[in-house]
Amino acid sequence: MFRVRMEAEAKDNLRQHYQNLRSRNPGSSYPDRWYFGIREAIRGLATSAQECGLAYEDRFFAETIRHRLFDSCKILFVIREDRVHVLHIRRQAQDPEDLIE
Repeated sequence: MFRVRMEAEAKDNLRQHYQNLRSRNPGSSYPDRWYFGIREAIRGLATSAQECGLAYEDRFFAETIRHRLFDSCKILFVIREDRVHVLHIRRQAQDPEDLIE
């Protein structure tokens, strides 16, 4: 079992996605269901991280980048010893090369 840590960038990504969903879906319960669902998917990495495949973004970095899909988003993370570090939450349609700077 891994401990899961969300990095600051991933927290910002999550907040932005949630706010965007709320602004596009006023009065709907969908944004809240989405938020609780993705949080559960992130917590689930504690037991399923090694089952997740390599992310397309993996080819751009020295460290192994894995992903878990949730709805239209990718949860990008790395495994370091006994921890899963969630690095980014991105829409699947986003250009992966945006991460390269």
